[in-house]
Formats: sequence, C-alpha cells, structure tokens
Amino acid sequence: MRKLVTGMRNNQGFTLIEIMIVIVIIGITVGFALIAFGDFGESKRILFAAEQLANKIRLAQQQAILETSTLGLRIDNTSYQILRVQSNSQWTVIADKGIFKATYFPKNTFIRLNTDTVPRGGMPAIIINASGDLTPFTLSFGSNKENTLASIRGTRNGDLTFKIVGAK
Repeated sequence: MRKLVTGMRNNQGFTLIEIMIVIVIIGITVGFALIAFGDFGESKRILFAAEQLANKIRLAQQQAILETSTLGLRIDNTSYQILRVQSNSQWTVIADKGIFKATYFPKNTFIRLNTDTVPRGGMPAIIINASGDLTPFTLSFGSNKENTLASIRGTRNGDLTFKIVGAK
C-alpha cells in the first residue's frame, strides 16, 4: 500500500539552478588556476622566443664546428635566420625549412643588439667561426610594457649566457 503525501513528487535529474551553480563553481576554480599558473601572455611568449634564439645560436655553433664552416646570424626586430658563407664570400640561407629556417618573433617584441662592430652591407650581425668563436654581442629583448625582459650575451670565445631580467 503506497500512499503519496499531497504536494510530494518523485523527482529525477537536476534543476536548471543546480546546473548553473556547478558551472559557476567550475568557472571560479579555473579563474584561480589561471591566476596561480600564469596566463602565458605577451612577456611569456617573448621570453620563450629569446630562449629559443639562444638555443639556436648554440646549435649553429655546433653546426659550424662540425662542418668547419663560418655561419652568421641575421637579426632584426621581426625575425632572425642563420646564414652560411660561401667560397665567394656571399652569405646564403642554410635552409628554407627545418631548424635554421627564418624564425619570427612574437608581436610587440623589441630587440636591441650591441656589438663591437657594425656589419657591412649583406653581412650578418653575429659571425660564428668554425672554431665555435663568435662576435661578442648582447641582445636585449623587451616589449611595450617592459624595456628589458631577457638578454643573451655572447663572448668572443663562444660562451653564451641567457638571462631573464624582468619577467612577471
């Protein structure tokens, strides 16, 4: 004998209010997670690009030693590329694909290059010799918000240091 009390129903499922409360709780949790771990914004992308360039210069040093050839780094505010000198003293692109292809910096990246020498027409700013030695230089990376986020410093004997200066 079943007897239902007046006003009592047999419910199955969730109400719209319960679902919306769960969605709000999930949104708040994701918001706190983004604050805790960072949003990988502009400064993070520039730091990643600077570190990638430092690694590519190290790789070019190893390539120059293996091939016993002279390589160079052509760089500006938008991109960089590794070049090779030919027997007729002409600089040519190593590859249009792969590791040494032209690489572009993220938007709003500012590069400051300081070297002891001023490159002549068509020559790369940084020369990497077959011994691994390179043109002494300091590359500073910045953005619209921060003047200097990171720097790469190369010495004449081929030592290369990457330093994070002012990252959030």
